[in-house]
Amino acid sequence: MQAKRKLRKKGRGKVNNMKKLMIVFKRDLKSIFKNPVALIIVFGICVIPALYAWVNIKACWDPYGNTSTMPIAVINNDKGANMVGENINVGGEVVEELKSNKNIGWKFVSREDADMGIVDGTYFATIEIPESFSEDLTSIVTDKSKKAQIIYKVDTKANPVAGKIAGVAEGTLIDQITSNFISTVNKKAFQKVKGYKEDINKNRDDIIKLKNSIITAGSDMDTIVAVLENVNANSGNLNTYLKVVKDTMPALTGGIAIGQTTTQNTENLIKTTNDSLNTSFKTLKQNLTEMKISIDKIIAILDTINNNENTTEVNNQLNTVNNNINLINDNINSSIQYLEAINKVNTNEAISQTIVSLKLLQSNLNDRASLVTSISNDYLNGKKDNDEVMKQLKSDLQKISEDITKTTNQFENNTMPALNEIASYLTNATKDASQLLKSSNGAVEGVNTLITSATDGSQLTTKVSGDLLEQLKQYKDEIKYLGNQLSKINDNDLNTIFAILQSNPDLMGEFISNPFNIKEVKVYSVPNYGSAMTPVYSVLALWVGGLILTSVLKTEAPKFKGAENLTIRDKYFGKMLIFVTLGIIQGIIIALGNIFLLKVYSVNPFLMVIFSILSSITFSIIIFTNVSLLGNVGKAINIVFMIIQLAGCGGSYPIQLDPLIFRILQPLFPFTYSVGGFREAIAGPLSSSVVLDIVMLLLFCALYIILGFIFKPRLHSIVKVFEKKFHQSGIGE
Repeated sequence: MQAKRKLRKKGRGKVNNMKKLMIVFKRDLKSIFKNPVALIIVFGICVIPALYAWVNIKACWDPYGNTSTMPIAVINNDKGANMVGENINVGGEVVEELKSNKNIGWKFVSREDADMGIVDGTYFATIEIPESFSEDLTSIVTDKSKKAQIIYKVDTKANPVAGKIAGVAEGTLIDQITSNFISTVNKKAFQKVKGYKEDINKNRDDIIKLKNSIITAGSDMDTIVAVLENVNANSGNLNTYLKVVKDTMPALTGGIAIGQTTTQNTENLIKTTNDSLNTSFKTLKQNLTEMKISIDKIIAILDTINNNENTTEVNNQLNTVNNNINLINDNINSSIQYLEAINKVNTNEAISQTIVSLKLLQSNLNDRASLVTSISNDYLNGKKDNDEVMKQLKSDLQKISEDITKTTNQFENNTMPALNEIASYLTNATKDASQLLKSSNGAVEGVNTLITSATDGSQLTTKVSGDLLEQLKQYKDEIKYLGNQLSKINDNDLNTIFAILQSNPDLMGEFISNPFNIKEVKVYSVPNYGSAMTPVYSVLALWVGGLILTSVLKTEAPKFKGAENLTIRDKYFGKMLIFVTLGIIQGIIIALGNIFLLKVYSVNPFLMVIFSILSSITFSIIIFTNVSLLGNVGKAINIVFMIIQLAGCGGSYPIQLDPLIFRILQPLFPFTYSVGGFREAIAGPLSSSVVLDIVMLLLFCALYIILGFIFKPRLHSIVKVFEKKFHQSGIGE
């Protein structure tokens, strides 16, 4: 029973407290409605904040839509230039296009008018295209290229935003120039290329063959250099040999009379002939040795392919293998032809057996070349499971390497002695020819002429091969690099390039100057700048409304009949109710005016009204509490708090652009959540953000209500004395 009585007494106490609060609230309402002047003033207090918001929102409704009235001077002094046989004037082309561009107020004037206009404020900026502009742009196709310049002047004193807009205009002009120039240059280039369309089609296969030849030359450059060195050396030997023969001819002419001298010279001729044959035999042996080295090199390349996942590189390596096999086949062909020629002179079983071995090697190599081609095609078709085939290929090549070794041994042990016998036979034949020359005095003059021609040819061969060898050594690395780079381009890529080069010049010029279009997709789209700025100005107006309320209306309840039974807290909260009520009215007026008067874009207008009312309640409680607790000091705090919040809530600029201190304090500002709530209503609500903003605003309300409840009784007398002394000074109300 006692517990029930306590609960009833506690409930009656809460009711009594609410009645006390309503006494103060009702008294203020009656005072307003009974006094017409007071009613007019209160009405003005409720409307003035809305006017503040509406005027500012309307003023910035679409500032960037009116840039066509912003004068920016353009001075075109470009004299043009000649490129690819045609005259172009980039400055003139750009001016013609700008005349149809209505986004900026372009003014095409002289340099004198522009300089005077930017000084006296007629123009916000000037952009000058100098005389050498086109010439500098087209210098890119010469060996003395020079970067073109545009002279840009801006009047930063007139208006900071104007400078930014002028900067955008400058960027627009530069983009226009860049696009036009690139389009023109490429259009001319593709027109020239299109004129060669038939030649390109005709020589397509030759170009691909040239590419493959460069790749082969690059991969076999070391071998080519070695062969040229051998040719150069052999040409020198041949030249020496011919000189000896030529020197012998006079002696041969006189040999009819002087037999001993002729015999000696003939012996020297025979010795030189024998040396030349021995050199040829050694070359055959060297060819066999180089074949084995090339086969071992191919096996090493195949070893690297197993660990390579790059299809392009694998195909390039397989092409290298095929090229080496072809080179070995060429060496075998030349050796077979040489041995068959000797065998026709004097048939020998050992030489015939070597020829058979070489032909067998050639057949085996051809089979392996076909297998390499098959593997390469498998890689091109995406089939990479060739491990067993590769293993068999390497095994076959190893067997071929062993066969070459056997053939080399056979050549040294059997063929070389046979060749030496033939050389002896040829030497004896030369001796017989020497005897014949003695009886052929009438033919000596013709032979002498023939040897002279051969000597000149041999000297020319020595010189040409030497010069070519020197050039190849100088550019050997570059040819290797070029071959390596070309090996990365397959024939299909070249066909695509040919197709592009033969395309429409106008289309290709336009495409290269503007290779892509930007598709802009707006998230939470707001159609105009005024709607986007509505959260900032509306929230600021609500705070200003609260400041006006505390400036015009009293925060302390006056003495009236029945006030003697009220506590300081009763009067405090009763007075707070009237401020909150007027704040709600301010919020409703601002929100409805935004929606119906200004036609501010809003996805959820009802949510805008809710946040306007909630923000006004929160601000009224904060502002009233500061002034009620601290008097004039509280008024000053409210103004400072407004300034700091305006700078640090991220309303006008992203908070990431503000100084670090504002980024730290932003979550502690009521403005942050009020502006956020308005943005959710305007651009489209996100539930989590809406809930966060509402909860935070309610927390600020609760915090200041608690502060007022605790500190009002404690600070009341202190602040009252402070305010009384301030009034006594005669400088304050």
